[in-house]
Amino acid sequence: MKIAIDLGTTYSVVYVVDRGVVLREPSAVAVQKESGEVIAYGDKARGMLGRVPPSIEVIRPLRDGVIAHFEAAREILRHFIEVATERHWLKRSHIVICVPHGATPVEMESLRRESLAAGAHRVDLVKEPFAAALGAGLPIAEPRGCLIVDIGGGTTEATAISLSNIVHCESLRMAGNAMDQAIEDHFRSHHFFAIGEMTAERLKIAHGSVVAIEPDEPVSLKGMNVRTGFPGTLNVPASEIRGALEPILSQIVEAIRRTIEHLPPELAGDILSEGGAMVGGGALLRGWSGRLQDALGLAVRIDEDPLMAVTRGLIRILEDRGRYSDLILNSEYQAALPE
Repeated sequence: MKIAIDLGTTYSVVYVVDRGVVLREPSAVAVQKESGEVIAYGDKARGMLGRVPPSIEVIRPLRDGVIAHFEAAREILRHFIEVATERHWLKRSHIVICVPHGATPVEMESLRRESLAAGAHRVDLVKEPFAAALGAGLPIAEPRGCLIVDIGGGTTEATAISLSNIVHCESLRMAGNAMDQAIEDHFRSHHFFAIGEMTAERLKIAHGSVVAIEPDEPVSLKGMNVRTGFPGTLNVPASEIRGALEPILSQIVEAIRRTIEHLPPELAGDILSEGGAMVGGGALLRGWSGRLQDALGLAVRIDEDPLMAVTRGLIRILEDRGRYSDLILNSEYQAALPE
């Protein structure tokens, strides 16, 4: 059985050859602290954030695209494999998983080891920029520059690829989750008003943008007045959401600029003339194409389904492993492990 897993900091997608996507849910587990027993996965676990007693903990096993909590990572991978194999443990599973470009050999080995411990029989690792670029339809094997910008939950990667090699990658451990935190921090510091993580994410999705949007519609949100300790409602213009995101957006634009500046002139010329592609949840913020055109003179195409681009790339690798064997990391990273 062949399984592709886009193991994201915020959301994960599991695809099974001949069955299609079998799961797309938050990368979260809820556990009983005392016993360590898992009581919920995915949407149910994430819905418990901020609503559980002290005896229960909601854990996101990954931080910035790599494992931060090993026991929880093993449990969520076990859950994914159970769903994919329909609990038929005798089915041998070949899994391909993407990792951030900036992941260290030790971090990659941890992911491989936890996947095997969770029940996988064979694990292939692929750098996420390759999967994202393949999923976005970029000609990465040709001798010309391709640019892929992937704004996920934990990491943003702006990567130039040519001849199936990464020429330069700017990796920021700052993406969708950092945007949510920035919105929370903004309202606490400017309005003395506390909102939760899920409220911040909803505000980002509904009202977030990278350029000024007219008209500046009013936004009403519920939270807690930190001065009084009582719940309340706050009304603000939508432009405040964009203002809260601006420091992060500026860093993403500069990362893209640095990627292009580090390229040989011919490859930089390819990208400036042919443009690039943007994927990941952060690509859904309104206005990216216009902002990058104004700031860098760069035409960027937003993928038609940016949340599934990495999964589509992993599927191509999984279904034609021989053709894409040079994108698989296993021997390279294992040789780099400390003895």
